[in-house]
Amino acid sequence: MTAADVLIESLIDWGVEVVFGLPGDGINGIMESLRTQQDKIRFVQVRHEEAAALMASGYAKFTGLLGVCLATSGPGGIHLLNGLYDAKLDSQPVLAITGLQFHDLIGTYTQQDVALDKLFIDVSVFNERIMGPTHVENITDLACRTAMAYRGVAHIAFPVDLQEKEVKQRQRSKRNVPHHTSDVYARSARLPDQADLERAADILNRGEKVAILAGRGALKATDQLEQAAELLAAPIVKALLGKAAVPDDSPYTTGGIGLLGTKPSQEALEDCDTLLMVGTSFPYIEFMPRLIKRAEFKLNWIPNVSGYDFRSKWAWWAIAATRCAS
Repeated sequence: MTAADVLIESLIDWGVEVVFGLPGDGINGIMESLRTQQDKIRFVQVRHEEAAALMASGYAKFTGLLGVCLATSGPGGIHLLNGLYDAKLDSQPVLAITGLQFHDLIGTYTQQDVALDKLFIDVSVFNERIMGPTHVENITDLACRTAMAYRGVAHIAFPVDLQEKEVKQRQRSKRNVPHHTSDVYARSARLPDQADLERAADILNRGEKVAILAGRGALKATDQLEQAAELLAAPIVKALLGKAAVPDDSPYTTGGIGLLGTKPSQEALEDCDTLLMVGTSFPYIEFMPRLIKRAEFKLNWIPNVSGYDFRSKWAWWAIAATRCAS
């Protein structure tokens, strides 16, 4: 078994069914492993690496599964970045696998000697270089788990000569116990603290003109959104990625917001004194209410992003902000 075989088998163990990519001589070992296991995992060849990354991001968005893209070393890997930033900014789990030059020629100005692991630092939540055949299983499990847990991009840079090396027990360091990692994904309960829920309810109950801004993270919370709208007498304004959160003919929605939004939606945000943001990281702050006082509570599973996208069945998992009338 080669190191590339370990990579592909690990992906299969994680439930990966399709890989988007473009062949190149910097990933020959990986391509051969995909060929020999094509009955278990499908390779979709694209015409440009950027398309592979965009397809992986789109696949993650519409299936909820891990998207995987593959590119060769040097410029092939560089071309992935546009699609990977799409995944990063839309909080999608994507694994990018790139080739790398021969492990003992890295940094010597050899052909296509681009340190892709360094290049991918900003776009990724996990980013590592394979150091040997016995390193592959550990890194692949961690890459898949991290991408899914943090809903971001993971990157594995795989030197071309290591891809075809046989995996042998004697290659392991004394601390690297075989199969000590797991391909089991554990998702946290993500239940908000009761005190946070009570604070949310208090802010919303004190609001006289409440509006709801729903994004992609609320796509599976339609019933809860409409119940909240009914209780709060609040219109539901939809960010573009949250367009399907409630039907366009719902009596509770005023439609979209932003450059492609509606006048009633804009008026609802301008006139509200309390805004409930559900499953959205809506970036166009010029369309948002002018907040003079801001009471904010974070009930998101990644607390550093206000209104971060997530899939939730609870309409209260949100950011609420209040403002004083000017």
